[in-house]
Amino acid sequence: MPTAYDPTDPIQLRDPYAIFAELRTAGGVHWCEPLSGWIAVDWASVQTVVTTPVVFSANRLLPVHERLSEENRATAADVLRWLSLWMVFQDPPNHTRLRRYLSTVINPRMVESLRTSITEITSDLFDGLPKDQPVDFFTEIALTLPGYVVMDLLGVPRDRLAEVKQWSDEMMLFIGSSRGVDNKYERARHGACSMAELFRELIDERRVRPHDDALTRMITTEVDGETLTEDELIASMMMIGNGAQETTAHLLTNGLIALHQHPDIAAKLAADVDGLIVPAVDEFLRFDSPVLSTGRLLATDTELGGQRLKEGDRVFAMLAAANRDPGVFASPDEIVLEGRVNGHLAFSKGVHFCLGAPLARLEGQIAFRHMVERFPHLRLAEPLDTIPWTNSLVSRGPLRLPVVLEGA
Repeated sequence: MPTAYDPTDPIQLRDPYAIFAELRTAGGVHWCEPLSGWIAVDWASVQTVVTTPVVFSANRLLPVHERLSEENRATAADVLRWLSLWMVFQDPPNHTRLRRYLSTVINPRMVESLRTSITEITSDLFDGLPKDQPVDFFTEIALTLPGYVVMDLLGVPRDRLAEVKQWSDEMMLFIGSSRGVDNKYERARHGACSMAELFRELIDERRVRPHDDALTRMITTEVDGETLTEDELIASMMMIGNGAQETTAHLLTNGLIALHQHPDIAAKLAADVDGLIVPAVDEFLRFDSPVLSTGRLLATDTELGGQRLKEGDRVFAMLAAANRDPGVFASPDEIVLEGRVNGHLAFSKGVHFCLGAPLARLEGQIAFRHMVERFPHLRLAEPLDTIPWTNSLVSRGPLRLPVVLEGA
């Protein structure tokens, strides 16, 4: 029997790929007792899960509510009110309607218009850090860069980033963390209610004084003669604020760790940053995905990976595992900057393909360019095996990443 997958094991949190490979050899789909659900670990099964919404439903919140105790159910009601409006927890046709609205605001053309701003933010952040002494790259760069970008996008003052991030983390305790977190439902409610209050104030302000910005366009955009409701606007702002920061932060930290562990790749990238930066970012996404998994609920009985799954079962599509499937990627445990076919699932696939993928890619390209050009001798200031990893089924990356920014 293959080794069991345990998402609470610190060793597996740090490096799950050996377990995924062992499981994949034994079959693409396995029951995971700690999760009370199935995990899909091969590329074909993961792709099936994320591209077949009629069978694998993204609307998986109702069973969560039903499993809660009466006390927790009342506490969680305020969180579920908002999560139920998130596009990522909806199936077509309502998912299609919401995505049509948001894609008029968040799209490749809009992202490209942010290139200068993102470059300036990145440069300013690196300029403000001490050199030749340890600094937490995760907090000071990886979280702050996408944080400032999304705060600007949503019309939130940058000086409120820390509290909005705290509220987002609290809310994610409800959907993203493994078991064993104290007061997770009360904390999640606090985060949800706090964000809702702030975003409602910002929406009211934009209605009175419209700006030439993304938030105003979200408020005023019409599709088939209709706009989003105020609750849908607030929920979408929550979703964007959550999704646009943590995952990009872990793209940066996981990619930096990959460069640290593969100095030959770092040297190759530095020698041809113009030619390699675009494929490099996608290879970092594949090699160590910043999103570990995405969950679905079985809408009907089905077979997957040789297993019989029943209506109501939960399945976790392990995106990180699929991205190391040797049946799809040659030498999957190696970083290949040239000639790699871009078939990774780090941004999922199908109707739920990440709306913010172009923004994450651009932020990654700009940040890694700064790293290799300005700090070619950047090094970790702490052994990797002492750094704790995020306890989450969604985000994948370190909780801290002390580095020394040594220049040329």
